[in-house]
Amino acid sequence: MTNKNKEEKEKIAITEQENIQEQEVSNEENLEDANDVNEATTSDELTPQEKEELAKAERDAYITKLCAERALQQILDEDEDSALTRKEETQETVELALDNMTVGQEIKYRIAKAKSDWHDPTLRMVRSRKTLQILGAIFRTFILIGLCFVIILPILEKISYACRYPTDITRPEVVWIPAEWSVLNIQIAYKYLTLESNNVFLNTVFLSTVTMFIQIMATAVAGYAFARLKVKYFSNIFFYTVIITLIVPNEALNIARKILYVELPFFGIQLMNNMFAIFIMSAFGMGLRSAIFIYLFRQFFRGVPIELEESAEIDGAGVIRTFWSVMLPNARGAIITVGLFSFVWQYNDYYFATLFGFRDKKVLPVLTTALASSAESFNSLFETSFRSLSQELGKITEDRMFYGLILNTAALLMMLPLIIAYFFVQRQFVESIERTGITGM
Repeated sequence: MTNKNKEEKEKIAITEQENIQEQEVSNEENLEDANDVNEATTSDELTPQEKEELAKAERDAYITKLCAERALQQILDEDEDSALTRKEETQETVELALDNMTVGQEIKYRIAKAKSDWHDPTLRMVRSRKTLQILGAIFRTFILIGLCFVIILPILEKISYACRYPTDITRPEVVWIPAEWSVLNIQIAYKYLTLESNNVFLNTVFLSTVTMFIQIMATAVAGYAFARLKVKYFSNIFFYTVIITLIVPNEALNIARKILYVELPFFGIQLMNNMFAIFIMSAFGMGLRSAIFIYLFRQFFRGVPIELEESAEIDGAGVIRTFWSVMLPNARGAIITVGLFSFVWQYNDYYFATLFGFRDKKVLPVLTTALASSAESFNSLFETSFRSLSQELGKITEDRMFYGLILNTAALLMMLPLIIAYFFVQRQFVESIERTGITGM
């Protein structure tokens, strides 16, 4: 592109800009005239012909303004294209100059260019921003790798222990990869878990599922009451009292609970050695970590627009109908969060299971109590179910390391259903955590 062509294009662009400015000035004058006409005719009614002329003037002014904007945008686009063209031409010129330079001249040119780029404030800001981004990405990756290592390492160890032959525990060279692969530990661990009852897994799932539904209903009602049904001076006192129960250790209430449940039957139901003890506790908001669930529901219901309740009240709904038909269906995120937490925590509960005597076969043996069985029951298991294996393994069955190996495998079998279930509900769980709104008090 020659200099003459550039000058002609610039003159054309200047002429078009002047024409656009003149059109804008004329449009403004037309609009002012139209406004004057409007002001002059506010007191008197316009005839249909005058109205038509006024509307036509406004339409013509709008069309002229739109055409001017499009012409200006076209000029700007052409300027951008010409800038890109000049940049490309400059780059081509530099490349041609580099091709004609000697090696020494090219090195000197690149050093000088690097120095100028280094002291350029704009490029310096770009470099610092990119450096911070790279360092932040490295730091986040390092933290995530560390967290994944801490979380996944015990699971990988348990998988390694479960897949090795029992005699590998005495070999110092076997660390992660078994020398002899075997599922014998899994068979022994399953027998160990089902020693008290063959339905120990079903019992645990039944107890956790029923407790989960009771916890959801009880804590949802309590959370809605704390969020909407205000009692002057007492609502906050009651709520903070519920929150304080989180910091009270269970061991401090162990003796008091045991005496209470032994001496005070609930409507004739003896609570000790009975699964209804956990159901009743959950129904009255004193179940496993019920205070956290009440807090979650309270925070969620506080974020729901009050207009929904007012609309239901106008339609004639009372407090119970409003809660059941309006508020609870909208609390899907909080329900999923509370349900998953309640199920998992009850599934892994050992404190209340031992407090209420769930070790007994006549009551409700669960996985946690079966996993915590004594070493004597483990020795009796080999005497009754694995006699030939006991003779084959020899003295290794009396080693505490072998007992720990079976316990690790049993723990893996116990948490395997939760790991599998998590893969199916992880998306809903993450979405429910995001929508619950755990903010403020």
